Amino acid sequence: MNTEFMIEHDIDLSFPACSSLHPHKWTLLYAAENNETLDGPTAQIYLLPPGKIALYLHLLPLTEVCCQFTAHSQWTLLLHKLQTGLPEQPLWLEDCSLCQQIAYILERMREYAASSHNTYYRKLSYHLLSELLLLLAAGARPDTYPADPRIDEVLQYLYLHYTNDIRIEHLAQHVCLSPSHLSHLYKEQTGETIMDTVLRLRLEQAKHLLCFTTRYIGEIAYEVGFNSQTYFTCKFTRHFGISPSLYRSSFYEKQSCQSS
Repeated sequence: MNTEFMIEHDIDLSFPACSSLHPHKWTLLYAAENNETLDGPTAQIYLLPPGKIALYLHLLPLTEVCCQFTAHSQWTLLLHKLQTGLPEQPLWLEDCSLCQQIAYILERMREYAASSHNTYYRKLSYHLLSELLLLLAAGARPDTYPADPRIDEVLQYLYLHYTNDIRIEHLAQHVCLSPSHLSHLYKEQTGETIMDTVLRLRLEQAKHLLCFTTRYIGEIAYEVGFNSQTYFTCKFTRHFGISPSLYRSSFYEKQSCQSS
């Protein structure tokens, strides 16, 4: 339930300042704007998956808030639906009341981040971010979501069963598509392959377990769906740029520094 946060307001957008952004975390960029045709503020939001922040650096001068976080596995389906595909296609929020709610949540998250060494404040931050994502899902335009309900059904299945042996043939049969048609449609609407999604879900959950449990790395590998610790370590290192053991030790060092 714990979540790491790095939240900044009024960012200094010279390039050296941007170097503090973490490439392997989810990034939320928020920009409010006044709309003369509506009675109150509207907002643009960019929700970027890990590895994409470099493509959006040119947008940083336009944003008021930059929030980076490590995704909990419970958010996977929402993040998948809400992530930004292209710089010119942000999430548009035209409900003034919703914009005010989200701005208030971001402000509270910024306050709690100052006490992130405290377990209770981390839990509060987790619940605030969960609320923010649900509000975005409630207020996002319908075209934000996959157009084909069968892809949404597959995403929900993967979210619930990603630790199992996933076979595209079985998924295709479940949604009454051929394996090739399902694979093509899924990639078209989500931007990644089915097995890319499965791998990402497993690695995100593994990262969470590394930080917030004392289980052996081999146990974690098997729990999230890998048949080999060596293969898990290879995939984790390639995805996050750091080995599981180093990631765990660096996280503990950071927590120790914050609490001292």
